[in-house]
Amino acid sequence: MIPLLDASQMAPDVAEEQFTLESKLDRLRLHKTSKLPHQKRLAVLLEAVEETLKEQNTELTASAYVIALLSILPEAFTGSELKNQELAAAAVYLLDVVLQHASSALLIGKFTSILSYLTPALSHSDASPALVRSALGCLETILIAQVSSSWLASASENGPRKALSRLLELSLDERPKVRKRAQEAVTTLLSHPPPGPATVHPALNMCVDLALNLVKEQYAEFTSKSHHHRKQQPQQGHAAALERKIIFLLQLIRAIARNDMGWPISKIEPLCETLFSISRSADEFLIMAALDVFQSLFTKIAGDSEEKEKMDGATFTMIVDSIMNLQPAHTDQQRAPTWLAIVAQCFAAYSGIDEARAFARLPKLFETICDFLESGLPPTVVTSASQCLIALATTCIPYKILLEKPLTKSTKRTLSEISKSALSLLSVKYQAAWKEVFGILVALFDALDFVANPYLVAAVATIGELRTGEQFEGRAEADGVLSAAIRALGPEKVLEILPLNLEKPGPKQPGRAFLLPLLRDNIRNAKLSHFIDYMVPLGDHLSQKLGEFTEEENPVEIKIYATLIEQIWSLLPRYCDLPSDLRQSFTQKFAEFLANILYQKVELRQVGCKALRILVDSNKLYAEVDIDGFNPFLKAKLSKEDAKKNLEHLSTMASKFLAVLFNVFNQTVTEHRQYILDTINSFLSVTPAEDIVNTFQKVVGLLNPALEAAAAKKSSPSGKFTIPPVSHTMLDLIVAMVPYLPRSLYSDLSMIFVSTIQSGDAQVQKRGYRIVSKLAQSEVGSEYLIESMDSLENAMVSSAEKIASPARGARLTSLIDIVRILPSADLHFIPAILPEAVIGTKEVNEKAREAAYQLLVEMGDKMAGGGSVSICKVPRMDGDAADVEASINEYFTMVSAGLAGSTPHMISATITALSRLLYQYKNILEVNIVSELIATIDLFLTSKNREIVKAALGFVKVMVTTLPKDLVEPRLETLVPNLLEWSHEHHARFKLKAKHLIERLLRRFGIEAIERVFPEHDKKLLTNIRKSKERARRKKETAEAEGGDNDEDRGARKKKYSSEFEEAIYGSSSEDDDEYVESDNEATKDKRKQGNGSDKQETYIIHSKFEDPLDLLDKKALARISSTKPTAPVNMKSRQSKIKTTASGKMLVDDEEAGKKATDPDSEMLEQLAAQAAEANPINAYVDAVKNGPVRGQRNKLKFKNKRRRDEDSDEDMKEVRKTHRRAKF
Repeated sequence: MIPLLDASQMAPDVAEEQFTLESKLDRLRLHKTSKLPHQKRLAVLLEAVEETLKEQNTELTASAYVIALLSILPEAFTGSELKNQELAAAAVYLLDVVLQHASSALLIGKFTSILSYLTPALSHSDASPALVRSALGCLETILIAQVSSSWLASASENGPRKALSRLLELSLDERPKVRKRAQEAVTTLLSHPPPGPATVHPALNMCVDLALNLVKEQYAEFTSKSHHHRKQQPQQGHAAALERKIIFLLQLIRAIARNDMGWPISKIEPLCETLFSISRSADEFLIMAALDVFQSLFTKIAGDSEEKEKMDGATFTMIVDSIMNLQPAHTDQQRAPTWLAIVAQCFAAYSGIDEARAFARLPKLFETICDFLESGLPPTVVTSASQCLIALATTCIPYKILLEKPLTKSTKRTLSEISKSALSLLSVKYQAAWKEVFGILVALFDALDFVANPYLVAAVATIGELRTGEQFEGRAEADGVLSAAIRALGPEKVLEILPLNLEKPGPKQPGRAFLLPLLRDNIRNAKLSHFIDYMVPLGDHLSQKLGEFTEEENPVEIKIYATLIEQIWSLLPRYCDLPSDLRQSFTQKFAEFLANILYQKVELRQVGCKALRILVDSNKLYAEVDIDGFNPFLKAKLSKEDAKKNLEHLSTMASKFLAVLFNVFNQTVTEHRQYILDTINSFLSVTPAEDIVNTFQKVVGLLNPALEAAAAKKSSPSGKFTIPPVSHTMLDLIVAMVPYLPRSLYSDLSMIFVSTIQSGDAQVQKRGYRIVSKLAQSEVGSEYLIESMDSLENAMVSSAEKIASPARGARLTSLIDIVRILPSADLHFIPAILPEAVIGTKEVNEKAREAAYQLLVEMGDKMAGGGSVSICKVPRMDGDAADVEASINEYFTMVSAGLAGSTPHMISATITALSRLLYQYKNILEVNIVSELIATIDLFLTSKNREIVKAALGFVKVMVTTLPKDLVEPRLETLVPNLLEWSHEHHARFKLKAKHLIERLLRRFGIEAIERVFPEHDKKLLTNIRKSKERARRKKETAEAEGGDNDEDRGARKKKYSSEFEEAIYGSSSEDDDEYVESDNEATKDKRKQGNGSDKQETYIIHSKFEDPLDLLDKKALARISSTKPTAPVNMKSRQSKIKTTASGKMLVDDEEAGKKATDPDSEMLEQLAAQAAEANPINAYVDAVKNGPVRGQRNKLKFKNKRRRDEDSDEDMKEVRKTHRRAKF
């Protein structure tokens, strides 16, 4: 018995290497049929290399690929000459791929030979950019692998430094892609220092010195050339070349600065001097390149705490001063945005080095940058300035300075000057940039928090006044500022500045109902007393007004006031989120008030429960979890000790609130109980143990008579909108209390569990099983279940036959929890419940079905863990049966016993269970077990029972998609014909399933292997699949060309399965599955996609002028809803009424004599119309006159209806009558 090799049994790095390398090579192999020559050349060369390695019986490892490719390179190069560039490009590209997965020992040992092969590609003038880029990738990989000792050799020796010199030369290449790839290689190399004590790469100083010296020399030469020979064309061309060279060097410096180790601290000052000299030149391109280097440098310093600690504050202050002196013109769209970005990054780094000095310089800096926000400046400059100020407010205002008590005079002066500059932005001078200004104010409010009072209070008043203006367009941005003000200042201060004025608003006192949603979303750590003193009286007053309007039957005012009351009470949960005055405000009086709200006002019950739950949970989270880092100002408002005292205060009221919540829970319908149960759980977590015991005993005392009464009644109301029986309610409360009960009450829980699972009520059973699940979730409960495992197993086995269908999901879930803690000595419980788990895979309820699958997997894991199974202890088994060693193979043998079941339902369920288990344990099963299983299921494909065959098709799909080829391929000779037997069966979509499995087999084993075992009379199916594939591919190419199929749509289609097993069964294992379109459904899909180009089916409402508007609440509404677009009915009655018929429907034709006596058809029609008019009702004539008469339109003018269409219809009717009359005469 040789087990299959599991990827988890391999070394992690080896398994990952093989998977990654194989996936990359698989993508390259797909290019064998590519129309692009260079792609096809890669696939052909890879295939040739692999064939050679297989002939030599060499394992396909990364090292083997490297050696094979190195042997090919001499055929492409002759010394330093490039003999075959196409072969060289393909070979070096493949070498770049496989070198990344080769061992370090190989890269170190073969460094010289690999470098000698790469030298022609890196230095030859005719080498293509693609070849050079691939060679650079190889060079990067082998340089990273070198050890520290190899870097000690000089650049003149044939070692890593010499190769790095060539890499630096290519970093200045004229070809953009080559230059970019070389610079990326430099950054990557310097970010990966060799193993050793040094944290900096040994080649970093070499790169830095070379780049700095070169840029200084080139810039000096550029300055002299541009100064002395400005008017000479040849010299101007040389100056342009020098300019490009300097830009390339600056890009190289930026690449060096971006490495993980950063730019050396000792080299920052000379670098900045060079960059400053370049920034003062008149060349815009050089200035932009220098500013880009500054930005990269400061970004790295700002994000690295070690760099900040090493940096000298005085030196960095000089750098900051120099950068401020580079200030460009306000209208410069090129330099101004870059300079502003550099200022933001520079001060972020400055704040990390010396936060006090950086904070002290903010007022002047704010004043300087505010000038870039003036009206009339380019939008890019304005946006960059606003982003700069936002970054400064976020990074340069340290909370440590703000939290000093009391604030120093210098801090107050700095904050006053910053707020003065910010408030000045609300003047007309900056009106065009107000939306950007509002973003700056938001950042300041968030940075200052409660310290913003009193510095930014004036901004709240100004923006509140702007917000109430009817012509103001920036309401969304203004709401953002007010929201930030609420978070920082609190609702009390904001409402003091901007009163709500909900009643009788006027010009001087505008109504501000728009603040209520803002308050709801942004209140945090507020004073609960403000809600009690301000919002509660306001809500009561509005409720009185609502009652008055209800008596007056004023629907508009009723709706307005009801909405206002709802919005006011929606603020209560936010006020209860870590209030700063909980112990002072949450008094007995307010608790009684909330209890009355829960009892009397059903519409506010959910809000009240949410507020109580947040009140408890927020204090628990703050007291138990360290969340100070998220909001440094929170600790100043509320300490952890305060939160713990708050919980103690709440625990004194917990038992009373539990009583209230229990009563409310008992009076609430099933649909609206969950939020009350969540609130009960929150209060149970802070209730003293003694109160929990007393409460539990009271609930148990109510449960027993309720169960007896329910058993005697034998019927109970059910439904989401009915109040459940008392027995259900008490069990729900007991389940909620289980995690908080002491160990001494677990015996009572066991008695309740045993009695409830024997009940005939499905809902009682369901709640009984939940008790076990709740116990298993806690450590103490799990220990108790293990101790009482024997009685628990007996109870579960004995109740299996009494289980009601609605409770099966809860039972399976409890079995999962039991199996997880099952001791190895009790493994006989697994075969006892195995049939139930197998049958559960056929459950209609999705949750129960998923639980059955999970139970099968949990039992498999437990059996795979080893142990002994006492078969004699399994019910209905022989008492003398020998014990069996637990293993995954034995587990499969147990499950396979169901294949001998007496009913198709049991056999089908067993096959489904085996499919799930095969998918889970395919890598650890023995080969002979898998082979026997495949052969058995292959036989079931020949069954005449469709239920069995349906499950067998699912097993085949798992088998085809997950098992190795060498296990499935021997069964193709019988598997394919058995599948094709169902390709002619349309019932239960067997034809489509069989065809889809054939498509899978074609992709997995190829057309030749499948065609060899394909019956001759079914060869048409292969032709159909091939044509469908080609047709789908053409449609896909057309859709991609038209932009109809994008990655987002494809991703949305893929994401539709809840588990990997379902995706394996119902989904596709190939990215190209959409190419296999079922030909039977293509016409339907095409019709569905016509119009809007979407698969979404439209719904239409059938209208009729003789019917009332559609009432969607009416049960008859479905008769007037159609999935196809309705067409107007043809009025045949008007045409048929002109032809005379008998009572039986036969047409009357005048005979010859009657025809002779007939009058002219027009005259006859006029006589008929006259007769009808004489017999007509005068009321109908009046109605017709009103309908056809004039109507009054705009400005009270008469407007006559157009009768042309009606006249045309009349003419058509007259023509039809004439034709009929002529036929009659004939």
